[in-house]
Amino acid sequence: MGMVCVTEFRAAPSALRKDFKCGLNVQETKPWSYFNLFTRIVGGNQVKQGSHPWQVSLKRRQKHFCGGTIVSAQWVVTAAHCILDRNVLQYVNVTAGDHDLRIRENSEQTLPVKYVIKHPNFDPRRPMNYDIALLKLDGAFNFSSSVLPACLPDPGEKFEAGYICTACGWGRLYENGILPQVLHEVNLPILNSEECSRALSTLKKPIHGDTIMCAGFPDGGKDACQGDSGGPLLCRRKHGAWTLAGVVSWGMGCARGWKSNEKKKHYDRGSPGIFTDLSAVLSWIQENMSADLKMKSSTAFCSVQDGKLPDSEGQLNFPGSPKRFYENHQLCIWTLFVPEGNYILLRFSHFDIESETFCDYDSLSVYSKGDRLVGKFCGGGLPLPILIGSNSVRLKFVSDNKDYGTGFSMTYKALPPDILPDSGCESLAVLFEEGMLQSMHYPEHYSNMADCQWIIYAPENHVIKLTYQYFEVEESEDCSYDAVTVYEDVGKEEEIAKSCGFTLPAPVLSSSAMMLVVFHSDETETFGGFRAMISFIHVADLDTLDSTSEEFEETNMSEEEEVTTDDICGMSSNQPRFIFSRIIGGEEAVPYSWPWQVSVQISDQHICGGAVLAKEWVVTAAHCFNSKE
Repeated sequence: MGMVCVTEFRAAPSALRKDFKCGLNVQETKPWSYFNLFTRIVGGNQVKQGSHPWQVSLKRRQKHFCGGTIVSAQWVVTAAHCILDRNVLQYVNVTAGDHDLRIRENSEQTLPVKYVIKHPNFDPRRPMNYDIALLKLDGAFNFSSSVLPACLPDPGEKFEAGYICTACGWGRLYENGILPQVLHEVNLPILNSEECSRALSTLKKPIHGDTIMCAGFPDGGKDACQGDSGGPLLCRRKHGAWTLAGVVSWGMGCARGWKSNEKKKHYDRGSPGIFTDLSAVLSWIQENMSADLKMKSSTAFCSVQDGKLPDSEGQLNFPGSPKRFYENHQLCIWTLFVPEGNYILLRFSHFDIESETFCDYDSLSVYSKGDRLVGKFCGGGLPLPILIGSNSVRLKFVSDNKDYGTGFSMTYKALPPDILPDSGCESLAVLFEEGMLQSMHYPEHYSNMADCQWIIYAPENHVIKLTYQYFEVEESEDCSYDAVTVYEDVGKEEEIAKSCGFTLPAPVLSSSAMMLVVFHSDETETFGGFRAMISFIHVADLDTLDSTSEEFEETNMSEEEEVTTDDICGMSSNQPRFIFSRIIGGEEAVPYSWPWQVSVQISDQHICGGAVLAKEWVVTAAHCFNSKE
């Protein structure tokens, strides 16, 4: 992909603060939590007015028939199966700011549709695949507290299995039931692709597709339903913005369980909720929205070279020189290529982009192969040089409608792949292969004030294991002096392990296909550092890591009988990805997110809980066994 810049947005009215952001609900004044986690559309509760200002109603002769999501002032995303009628433009209107369908509310804005773009791969005979369409409005919404856009996901941004997301709409409250008049919502966990495929394969006509995403509970009870089609599945980023992760597409019945499908008759079987995965069609959405803007404007979209930059080395200056300011409302994308078999080194000489704690306003994002996010940068400090272990890289610059800077200047250069294992100490290294990591100058003492970072990506359906072979790092009580810290994410928010001292730390296992390793030293005391092996493990092989598979000859565990579960203990196949570190109050858990939990039962009746420690050992409370029976 070459460079694309989006420059057309509608200004917000004066009644709304001018620094509004996509996905941020201005009605939300209280801290958000999952206190009432699993309300539902099917048999559930209505939402507070203004809770989902990006939700729209598609209406035929003033009657609701499908939902949709605002993604800009003139664009709405919906399901392709909602607009199959070739005469749809003659009657369809899009209403934003609607809450109660029975009454005309002051917050409502209604616009006709100028044209419809269905995904070219959508086939009505297989309507669950590529079930997505764009509606270009004949006019533009005026953004207000009741009408706002949801965020589109960033390239490479995925909401993984177990993440709690929200579907909303005016769909039926139960299967074959009545349509509500007030907007409802339901919170659902995303399923992993294996569970999704397994559930859909049990239907009379098994479903397969490239864009299908599943969400729901194996026992049913919570789902989107008829009338919700085309509406959003929204996932909330950790910093608060609601992101359009999926579009409501289809399901077998409403809120039916699929846990025991094989035992049911075909017509009684259920399925998870099926959604169109936005990450799978994001490039198509961006290309069509951008192409429309290019047709309407003859002005330059960015002040630098368009298209691919395929040289072995070069430079990129945006917007042209360090003395020029970039414009607001920009979306610029560049793709850099170096010869096959080489790595790419990016080095910045100038950097001035509007500062914000999480870079949610203006930012430069760097993506490696497979659209994997390397880093998101803003502010006035120069980013570290970035060494990427592939021959291509994509850069995305975005700016909002407020404040600006003088942009950035950088060079890129092809490097041979024989990079030393300590390459992350002079740059941010991004690695895609198994191999060795080590601190700078190993086996000699590392330097003071070291700041080394390695981002490691494993293939799909693999996790990463970091095994230390040597470890000598200045010791402190909380590892606040020198330390090796392992994270689950590039934002350094999900820490897996932090190590210092002179004993070999236990191996570290990620719960996803990504790991960030950071080595930091202070201004005093240096030692031999560390050396560690990176290996990739298929998720299907995780059980083989458990050394407790040998038969126990004794019935008691003694101190001499070492049970090594470091490699797999505490690693759930479905992470309970709540936004905050704890859940307030008691709520239903994400399916399979606590796989060590057991139920101790007598005559099939639950009496106590417990936790799995090894294949043949469970810990529980002693009072559970006070009875002689």
